[in-house]
Amino acid sequence: MDTAKRSDAWTMHRLGAISLLAGASSLLLSAAAQADDGKPVPGGTVIAALNSTTIPNLNTQMTSSVPALFAADVWADGLMTYDREANRVPRLAKSWTISEDGKTYTFNLREGVKWSDGKPFSAADVVFTLENFGKFNTYLTKLMPLVEKSSAPDDKTFVLTLKQPLTATLDLFDKEVFPLMPKHVYEGKDIATHPANIAPVGLGPFKFDKWVSGQSITFVRNPHYWEAPKPYLDSVIFALIPNPQQRLNAIVNGEVNWFRPEVVQVPATQQAAKRGSFRVVPIVTNAPETAVIDFNLRRSPMNNVKVRQALFHAIDRERIVRDVYQGLAETAKNAIPTQFKNLHDPSVNYDTMYAYDPKRAAQLLDEAGFPLKDGKRFALELAVISAAPYDAVAQVVQAQWTALGIDVKLSALDQQIWTNKVYTQHDFDASIISLTGRSNPVLGVDRSFVCNETSVPYANPTSYCNPEFDKVAANAASAPADQQKAHYKTYAEIIARDLNQLALTNSRVFEAVTNNFKNLDAQFNFSFNTHPNWAEAWLPKDKQ
Repeated sequence: MDTAKRSDAWTMHRLGAISLLAGASSLLLSAAAQADDGKPVPGGTVIAALNSTTIPNLNTQMTSSVPALFAADVWADGLMTYDREANRVPRLAKSWTISEDGKTYTFNLREGVKWSDGKPFSAADVVFTLENFGKFNTYLTKLMPLVEKSSAPDDKTFVLTLKQPLTATLDLFDKEVFPLMPKHVYEGKDIATHPANIAPVGLGPFKFDKWVSGQSITFVRNPHYWEAPKPYLDSVIFALIPNPQQRLNAIVNGEVNWFRPEVVQVPATQQAAKRGSFRVVPIVTNAPETAVIDFNLRRSPMNNVKVRQALFHAIDRERIVRDVYQGLAETAKNAIPTQFKNLHDPSVNYDTMYAYDPKRAAQLLDEAGFPLKDGKRFALELAVISAAPYDAVAQVVQAQWTALGIDVKLSALDQQIWTNKVYTQHDFDASIISLTGRSNPVLGVDRSFVCNETSVPYANPTSYCNPEFDKVAANAASAPADQQKAHYKTYAEIIARDLNQLALTNSRVFEAVTNNFKNLDAQFNFSFNTHPNWAEAWLPKDKQ
């Protein structure tokens, strides 16, 4: 089903769905909240809008789709997370130590923690999660081959031993990358098809309640949550609204309390927020959000590096920043995003190496053996998810490649169909997506370039496999932190030469939330790819 049809479906269900959302009439927006210095009080519901009507899997060990990640922060938890300054904050792990040789990590877990079904949590759950879900997790592709042993010497101690050091190991255990899974639910069952993947049992502040297909997913207060008396709210309801404009309309009209605006919507959202019923929150330290083009190197002419270089020169990335992202992005400089300040080397700069130059692009295509013939050079299919901002980026790219004499077929697809086409079937020429770099290149960057024989979504679908690069990536990942930058410079140089993937833009991140909630400063004290878990926020009695 395309985006327009899904939007129509939401429109038809809108009144019925909103009334269904747990007594939403009591939650319609009022004027800006009055000053209140009192203590948190229990009660109330938040309605959060997700950009989907179909979410095949809520288990983010097995998917990194954005709607599932938003929902996971409500029901799941992990060993640690980050505050807005990117400092590590303990969660289920109270503390951790690293051996002198950098190979052994020992996590000391909290006592008395229970799953949302009331069963006790222990270190055995952490071991089970790693050993059984690691192969499905797109962010653990670098870690899993290095695991020598994982163990639980007692209920409150998790020990991970690696074959060689991996400097980013702690980053791989944050609650976004590594949400913990219950052994007692999954053990002995088929993990990939288990019903708990869509009705999860977790350690987060809210627990799964019900799913109304195409309309909403409801989570209610988890009575066993380890951070009592949190959460203060009774429930979190995710309204499934695929159309970006309708999500904005919903918060303006008081039908939802939170949504993440597409970057193209941020100026309009900020303007609407001036009415005073909601605010737009910039995520101070956001994870890199890089719009990229992946090439299928299994096919000609994508397997010709001069063709890939030409196609890069043919894209006006400043226009994409200006027209698609409304100036709330920058051109991507190289394979290592600029957010990784201690690792990014500015001497490798796509702005100068692959500046917008249609004449140079045409020259490279001529040299590659694809001269203009009857106004055409060759044809290719550009696959993209039919949603913002991917579709808008694709339209700019299509127009500029077409001007070069390339017959570009734009295939705008449902997300699941696109995922299967690109990552499972490898049935594409070029594909556009936005990839999150997380908190370290090992998590969200390596997966685009390291040799990959799997069909894991969002992990290198291009068939690029360069032992020279893999060695550099391994050396970079294992080097002490103060010695990594030189390795990552070489890393960026190799990718700038080989270009299995074109990095287009790096965008900022904003979220919109209504003003009737208290404690929002604490609620939005996060960085990288974390989202609200609604454990901190509360509603005064007169707003409930």
